[in-house]
Amino acid sequence: MNKSKASQTLINILCKIQNHDEMRFFLEQILTTGEINDLLDRIRIYQMLACTEAPQRECAKSLNVSISKVTRGSANLQKPKSKEYWRLKFDGLG
Repeated sequence: MNKSKASQTLINILCKIQNHDEMRFFLEQILTTGEINDLLDRIRIYQMLACTEAPQRECAKSLNVSISKVTRGSANLQKPKSKEYWRLKFDGLG
């Protein structure tokens, strides 16, 4: 299977998952603990950058992550519609 087909397969599998327990199980099967922690850091960074006006350095310090991770997240949020997309995803999640 080539990477394009693997990407489509992954998306199809994720779209079919219908509950939190199954999603947690799936993620724990395909990702290492380190990869899960990196993903959690990225979510925390996106939430802080998308939902607050905190500067990057404050975000890095508050979340105890490297400034390079925050800068990467900030760059992604500069893309058209990205910041609003993430704000909507985090709306009401706490």
